[in-house]
This record gives sequence, C-alpha cells and structure tokens, in this order.
Amino acid sequence: MDRFRDVSTSPVREGLDDDDDVRPSSTAIVLHPAPSPTTSYAYAPPAPQRYRGLSNQGATCYMNSLLQTLYMTPEFRNRLYQSKLTATTDLDVNIPFQLQKLFANLQLSKERKAIDTKALTKSFGWNSSDVFQQHDVQELCRVLFDALEESFKGTPDEQMVNELYQGTLKDYVQCAKCGNESSRLDNFLDLSLVIRPFGSTQMMRSVEEAIEFFLKPEMLSGDNQWDCDKCRSKQDAIKGLKFAKLPYLLSLQLKRFDFDYVTFNRIKLNNQVTFPKYLNMNTYDPTSGAVARKMSLERLELSEETPRRVSLDATDDDEDGVDGVRDSWHPDFDVEALAADGPFVYELFSVLIHSGSAMGGHYYAYIKSFEDDAWYNFNDSNVSKITEAEVRTAWGPAASPVASTGNYYYRSSHSTCAYMLMYRQVDARRNGHFLPDDALPSFLQDLITADEARRLVKEKEREERARLIPLKIFHDGSHKTLHVSKLLPLSDVVAQAITLFGLDFPTDRVRLRSYSEYTSVPLETYDGREMCSLAQLQIYAHCALFLEVRASVDEAWEAYDPTALQLLLRRYVPSTATTPEHFTEPPVSVQVPEEATLGDLLSLLSTKFGIEKDHLRVLQMSSSSYWSIVTTILNPTNDEATLQQTLRMDLKLRQGIELYVEECDTLTNWSLAKELFEARAHMITLQVKTKEKTLLAAKGVDAKESGMSWPFQVDRRENLQVLKDKLCVFFDLKPDDFKLCRNAEKGQELKAMDTSFKNLTLMDNSNVYVVLGTPLRVGEFSVQVHLFTPKATGEDEASVVLPPWMHANELSLCTKLIVSSATPIADMKARILTALHATHPDAKHLRLRDLLSSRRLSRVLADSLTLGEASALTLYENREFAVQILDAVDTLPSSHTLFSVVLFDRSTLRFGRRVEISFSTETPGVHWMDALLAELERVFNIPSDAIQIAKPPQTSDVDVNDIQETPWIRRDEGLRFHHVASLATYGDRLVIADTRVPLKELSKEESIALQALIDQATENDMLGIGGTPSAAAMNVYGPSLPSSSSSYYRGGYVKPKETALFIRTNKAPSGKSSSDSSHSVPVSPITGHDDDETPEDKEFARSGGADVFTDLH
Repeated sequence: MDRFRDVSTSPVREGLDDDDDVRPSSTAIVLHPAPSPTTSYAYAPPAPQRYRGLSNQGATCYMNSLLQTLYMTPEFRNRLYQSKLTATTDLDVNIPFQLQKLFANLQLSKERKAIDTKALTKSFGWNSSDVFQQHDVQELCRVLFDALEESFKGTPDEQMVNELYQGTLKDYVQCAKCGNESSRLDNFLDLSLVIRPFGSTQMMRSVEEAIEFFLKPEMLSGDNQWDCDKCRSKQDAIKGLKFAKLPYLLSLQLKRFDFDYVTFNRIKLNNQVTFPKYLNMNTYDPTSGAVARKMSLERLELSEETPRRVSLDATDDDEDGVDGVRDSWHPDFDVEALAADGPFVYELFSVLIHSGSAMGGHYYAYIKSFEDDAWYNFNDSNVSKITEAEVRTAWGPAASPVASTGNYYYRSSHSTCAYMLMYRQVDARRNGHFLPDDALPSFLQDLITADEARRLVKEKEREERARLIPLKIFHDGSHKTLHVSKLLPLSDVVAQAITLFGLDFPTDRVRLRSYSEYTSVPLETYDGREMCSLAQLQIYAHCALFLEVRASVDEAWEAYDPTALQLLLRRYVPSTATTPEHFTEPPVSVQVPEEATLGDLLSLLSTKFGIEKDHLRVLQMSSSSYWSIVTTILNPTNDEATLQQTLRMDLKLRQGIELYVEECDTLTNWSLAKELFEARAHMITLQVKTKEKTLLAAKGVDAKESGMSWPFQVDRRENLQVLKDKLCVFFDLKPDDFKLCRNAEKGQELKAMDTSFKNLTLMDNSNVYVVLGTPLRVGEFSVQVHLFTPKATGEDEASVVLPPWMHANELSLCTKLIVSSATPIADMKARILTALHATHPDAKHLRLRDLLSSRRLSRVLADSLTLGEASALTLYENREFAVQILDAVDTLPSSHTLFSVVLFDRSTLRFGRRVEISFSTETPGVHWMDALLAELERVFNIPSDAIQIAKPPQTSDVDVNDIQETPWIRRDEGLRFHHVASLATYGDRLVIADTRVPLKELSKEESIALQALIDQATENDMLGIGGTPSAAAMNVYGPSLPSSSSSYYRGGYVKPKETALFIRTNKAPSGKSSSDSSHSVPVSPITGHDDDETPEDKEFARSGGADVFTDLH
C-alpha cells in the first residue's frame, strides 16, 4: 500500500491493478492547484482527537495493538469496568486494576494524545529489557487472557474471558458405514488458520477458504481403518473437527509465519488473503446435527477431488470469490439477509496488521468504532481516521504467479498485511454500547481526575523547567552557574547574579556583558537594553556573561569596541615584610585601538598604573605545563624603533593575550617578574604517601586510611635532596632511616639525591612513597631469589599431556639480596647458601639462573663472572633469580646450551619423565648437533642415528596426538643449521623419540578412550588439579565421547535461548509466594520455554536480545 496516497479521495476501481491507466473522475481532487488571487488561507484549528493512542516503550507495538482492540470492544471494556478487584493490597501488580486504569485514561483523558503503558507492564512483571523484546500479538493475547483468568479466580468475573471469547471444537471420528461417532471437546479462544498447507504450493485465498481447510476431514481407510464399537469391526471412518460452540467474539489468526525447508529460514507469507466484512458461520451451526454431518461428507468428497491450482490474480476463475468478499464491503450490502440463515453472523471490527519480515517488524491495528461506525488506524501514539478501502489493503498484495517447472511461486514487495482478525456476533440483544463517561465507576473517575491534576502540575513544572536556561557568570577570576527563565529581563538577572556571588553592591554599579571563555575577555554590552528579556537579547542556554563592577555610579562604563584589541594585564608586586612577591589577580582588561603601537600601550599603562615610561617594563609570558615556558620582554629599550612596533602586526598580540607589568629602576635590570613566573611554571606538587604504621600514627592518621597523602611543592629544577630534607623534618627522621619509592611502596627506589626532579621525570601530582629502611646507593638493587624444586617424577610415570612449559608451581621465595652489576656470582651464591641453611642444612652446591617474567628458568650464571657479565638481562628493582640445589659442583662449560628433554614412547603413546641436559656448543671440530645427540645418547641410551627431535609449543598444552603432528628433525636436518638457536632457545623444552620403535596404531575404541584421558588431563591442569590420570581412568571415560565439560576449555559455544513471553500474576494459592514461577502464565508455542534454561542463559538473552529488534522499530 502506498502510505502517501490519499485513499479517501481516490476512487476505487474494482478489478484493476496498480499499473492500469486510471483516469480521474470529475470528482477527483487535483493535488497542488494553482493558487487563485482571491484564495483565503484562514487558520482552522484541528478537530479534537476522538481516541487516544498508546506510547511505545521500545518494542511494545504488538501489545498496543491488542490493548486498543480490547478497549474498542464494548463488551470487554464494560465487563472490565464492572469487575471486582481481588483482595490484593498492592495495586501496582494487580493486572485487572491496571487495565481498568489504562482504559479509563483512554476514555477520560481528552486532552492527551497518548497514554503511557508502563504501569501495566510493571504489573506484568516486566523490566526495562522485556519491553524491548518483540513478541507475537496472538501469543500475547493468549497469555494476557490466561493472566486475567488467573487474577479473577474466586471472583464473579472468573469466567469473563471465556464467556466472551471461548468456543468449543469437537474432535471426532465417525464411522462411514453406521454413523457411529467418537469425539472429545476442546475449548479455544482463537483459531489459527493456515495460509499455506504443509508441503503444498497452494495458498489460501480467503478466510472462508482457510476455515474450510481447518475443518476439512480425512478418511481413515486401508491399514488406517477405525475400529468401530458399534460395527465391532474395522471400518472406513471420517476424522475431523467441527464446532460444538461458536464464541460471541471470534478471534482468527492468519498463520503468515512459516518455515522454508529449502533455505532453513523462518519466512513470512505476504500473499493476499481476503477477509469479509461480515462472516457467515451459519454453515457451521453446531445445533444442527444433520447439517453438520452433511457438510462433513461434502468436505470429504471435495478433499478427495483433484484440487485446482490456485492463482491469486483477481481474474477470471477467482473473480466470483473475490467479488463475493467485496460484496460484503459494499455500502448496500444487506446483512439481514445473512441473519435469515441463522444467528451466527459475525461483523469484523479489528484488523491487527504486521508490517515487516519474519525477523521482526511493526504491529498496528485498523479498528472500527461502534460509536460512529468509522474505522481508525491505531498506530502506537497516533490515531487517525481511515476509510474501508484502506482497511481492505490489509488483505495483502495480489501476487503475480510465475511458472517454473510446473509450480507456482509468488512475488511480492509488500510486507504489510493482516495477521489477526477480530469478529463480533451480530446480535441486537447482546451487542453492547460503551459506558458513558459519567457511568464509569466512581473510584476510577476520582483516580483519573487526581492523576490528571498531578499530570498538569508536572506538565507546568516541566514547562517552567524548559524555560529555565543555565548561564555561566564570570567574576573575579571564577565562575558560577545561574539558572534563570529565558523570559526574565536582564535587570533581574543582574540582581540574581549579585546575590549568587554574595556581593554588596547596588545594581547601578553592576552590569552583565557577554564574555568569551576562549579568550577570557568581556565582549558586547547591553547598555540601554536592561529591560529586555534574555530571549530578546538572544542570550541562550550555557551562554557566558561577565559580571562587571565600576568604582562608583559617577564613573562612566567603558564602551565596547568590537574592532579594538583587548588585553589582560597583571602587575608584579615585589615582596614586603608582610607579603610575598606576587602578581595581581584577577587580571585587568584594557582595550586599545587595533592599529595601536607599543608606545601607545606604554602611555596607556603609565597612566593606568601611575608608573613612568622609563621605569615600566611589559612582558609577555606563557607556559604550557612545565614543558614549554616562553618569556619575552616587549620593551627591552624605549628607543624609537621599539616604540613604533604595532601590537597586532609586529608583536603578534591577539585578543585576550596576557601581559605582565613590572616597575623597575632601569630597563636593563634583571626582571624579578620573569624570575617569579618561571619559578611558578616549574613548580610541581608531589603527593607523599606511606603505609608505615609508626609514621601514620605519629601524624595522627588511622592506618586504615591507605589513601592519605601530604602535598609537597618543589621546583622541578631542584634536586631530590630538597624533598628528602623536607621529609626528614616532616616525619622527624634521619636521612639513612628511610627511602623514597616511585608510585608504590614496592616501586622503583629513588636513589640519586643529586638528580633533579625533571630528570627523574616526576610530574605534577606524582606519588612518592616513604618506606622505612636503609636506602640503597646508586647502582644497587634489591632482588628476589626463588628456590627451584622440580616435581618428583618416577621412572614408570607416564603422561598423555605435557603442560605449558612454566615453573610457577615449582618456585618458592628463598631470600632477598642487595646486588649491583659488579657483584660476583660466587658472592651471591654464598649469601644464598647461608639463607638456605635454615631450611636445607645439607645443601652445599648451588646453580643460579635467570628467572624470566613468564616464570621460566633461563641461563645459568657462571661463578667466575660478575652479575653484569653473566646475565644479559637488565638489572632492576625486584628482579628475580632462581637457584637449584645440586648434588655436586656445577661443571658446566662457559659456552654451553641447556635444554629440558622429554622422551615420547611411540609404542605406548605416552610422555616420559623430564630430564635436564647440557652440552658444549664450541668444541673444536664438533658440530653442535653431534654434541647434542651424543649427550642424548648418553642419557637415554638411544643411538644417535635413531633419535628424532621436536620442539612443541612452550606456552600451551601438548598432548600425544599433537606431538605426532609436530615437525621432527634428525641429524641430517640439524647439520644444516649453523647455530643451535635455529633449533631452540636456551632452556626450552624438547621432545625426542626412538625411530626404531614402531608407532602404535589405535582402534576406534582406543582412540576414543585416549581422547577421554587427554580431556581429563587438560581439564585437571586448567582447574589446578594435580596428578596424572591413571590407567583405571580408561574404564571410567572410555570408550565414549569426550565429556561435555571439556568443550568449555576447548572453546565450545552454546547458543543462548530466546527470552520467553510471560505475564506474572499476583494471584497465588495460599502458602506459596505469588512470585513463584509456577504462577507465571505459560507461553504459547510460538516461543518455547525450556525447563533447562539456566540463569546465565536468561541473563544473556535479556542483555543482548533487546538489541535484536531495535532497528526494526
């Protein structure tokens, strides 16, 4: 449907397509007519809106469509108004009450365009994310009706929904021979009509045809015959459905959402399905058994005939059917003629429409008003009157069939069509009328009146707040924010600004003028316009204004010249016996002509400050933090060339630039103003902290206040000794009693007392910690030594997984040492041995090694070298080393390489124990590969020509399956490499295998069992569970698939479940909480709720699912 077409003024031509040439009739309206000279454009106020809309909270359009339909149903609305509330004390969660309140708001709140539904959804138990979940409108209808029934239990209105909407179907099997029938009765609140039968290319063309298909029986014959009790034998039988009771309000769902088994995607069927204005259900009159049997047999006969192909074009064969539907929409259609057939004639009054795809979309409703017999479009907060012609567009588009291999496929670019239909039985005795406003329950009228009064108060407050604007008022070097009405005159704002700053000046000495935050200079004045409002002066929110004060009323205000150059001036004031040297604050603003020279400026300043020109120095000084400090004296001399320089062009002065004025004996003297400015620019504040309890107690600070700090100002050009001297006085300590650390208690120690703060890269507000203890000298560092104790391994121990090559669980802190680059390794080992005697008295021989940050042991440090010579790593604070206890003196050559080697047993597919080997890499005439193989042959007793070597990943698990896929090298490949580093790095882990041993071949069951052992070992390793799976684990884990828990560690992903639609009722049986999940209304089959849904799944769906349909609304 073209949404921008004026269907109310366009003639409807039956049987024509959109592409046909339709000439306008004499009554057609011509759009955009040429204006006549006498045309009058008198304003006509909009007509009052008859109905109110509902606000969309995010994705609640489906709910709004249903609620408007229920509201426009007289029988439902009236029964709801007259219903008795349950005994609940919390009306916020009482669904019937909140629905009553919403309907009363829709009826009584005449001045509002849309009503909010937050109170109702709160009573449903929904939160802020639930309202962003899109659901099916028919699903909500079922859940809401169930919730109302649950809420009304035990009250006279318990059967309200059933009395209005419930019908009964008879599911029967009837003997074709004797007519014996077996049946059961099923109640329904709505009928779901199939649009495209399963496995069929035929489409339902109309609602009547879909109802016929719904009731179409099937013949039970052949092997599927029915055992008739009356005939006492198996007989052919008719199985089907028929109506046992037709409801007063008939709800029909058109099942437009289907599943495409070719693409495996959910799809939406947008094909045209016509629906009549008046639906004749007398054919299915349950009170006439003979008619029902006759119709059942006729449907069976029709179902056995060869069906004709369905084409949805409104041509030839289909003309009669479509015209029959259109006849019911004709203004002259005689509904009384249908009523003569029986009482079951239904009138359409609501069409719930879905626009979009199967992935999401938008719901709105076309609803007929029984008050004025007009149709309205209820689209969330918008309600508009429409014609019946527009209602018929909800049939959907007439598709074009395209022949392809004998099948019909339907093309359609439209996605807007009817999804649910509501019919009311035409019965003058039962058809109700809406209650008038004054007939509503008094408590509802009082409630809406009170709510409306509160709403108007809030609306007025909101309007007043909307008129308030925040203004930034600057005065005396500071600023404050003032909130005033934009309709307030400027004179009143001046008075409020005086009060804001607590000034004691009469208003005639104060004025407000515009202010530039960028240049910090006052701008335009509003002299003579003080009585104009802020809006008239174009002063808007967040504007900056300058509060200016003059000395007396007799002093004239300085006129503002927008072309003048405005400068900010500070005067240097030397120190006196009572005050230190400083610059005057706030700066004084002066304006000079744009073409002014330096001489003109000096004359102005001489007059303003009372200083002779020859003793007046002007400086331009600026700083960007302490990295860029610029100081320039504008008049080093007062010669003619200097004074003739222009301020803008020659000296490059700009608006708002800051200048400093200094009075001096002669212009050649040293500038004290420059010295003060540079000192201030280099000044930083260091935050001194400590965690020493004795120091905190001495300062009266609770030890729990770890964030306590003391600011100390220092000049970045000074040395660290300045701060230490201040701290000695502050904490009453001696210099050798404490040390200074950067940023943390265990941070880098600051040792160079003769180094400036600048060279130490200490910034403003850097943290310096005071730690008790003897300070280290420059070049000394405190290091940590860990004892390396390899895990005990037996000769017969085997494993299917090698853990990551790290030693974190084999290290324990041994001692701390103070060392420097010149410390001999032998001296370090002697001190370590002394520390070990307390726990390892038998230790005599040690091996000291570098310990990497990855917790891996690295190079062995030789006794004959100093620490700086033996280790290639940088020495720093808290650097770590590892020490091993040996049985004999370490005899490693100076040039050697060390590896950790594991044997892979090919016959059992297991890893052996770990062995550490070392070999010389600089033996004359011996290649390093031969030296390595010789050492391996000695240790493992495998001939060198049978050894193959692999280097697996060092930082991840390696199992026996992975190692078989790892590249292996033998002697010939190794001889090609000149350096051992081409194979591995010092300290790496290698795996070797004996090629003489054949590789074990596994059966399918053995492979599964082996994988189970690998998964268990991997899981235990990640969970920190020690030990290796025993052989008995084979009986536990194999042969079977790997456990599901292992998929977590291998990156397994389980798709989160969708969030189910629910409405939580407040009605609960005694002894149970109303919040119990068993009292939540179950969902319909559209969105399933799995019993095994975990809290994590729900939370994931709630947090992520809300974004799925955001762009579709």
